[in-house]
Amino acid sequence: MQLFRSLPRTTTDQVLLCTDLHARNILAAEREPWLVIDPKPYLGDPAYDPLQHMLHQQRLRQDPHAYAQRMADLLGLQVERLTQWLFARCVKECIGLPQLRDVVVRLAPPD
Repeated sequence: MQLFRSLPRTTTDQVLLCTDLHARNILAAEREPWLVIDPKPYLGDPAYDPLQHMLHQQRLRQDPHAYAQRMADLLGLQVERLTQWLFARCVKECIGLPQLRDVVVRLAPPD
């Protein structure tokens, strides 16, 4: 997968990533509104981190482009970059999650 090799090299910003950010790892807390548990920390592109959460949402299968736009807006990310990462992860994950195959087709970059 060319995107998995090129995207990390072209980021302008590296941050500490959780990489296991999904609904079961986000808790309501008293000291902060939300607490993320069970991180798998890496340095990398901030557009990579929301993917684990996004992969398991019905909204992704309903309208992947609109969902990517919404998440990019909420997180202050570039929608193009988030969409590229999302496409790459969906390609990788669709073997074990066949419901993502339609998402891959819909997110595929134009030739």
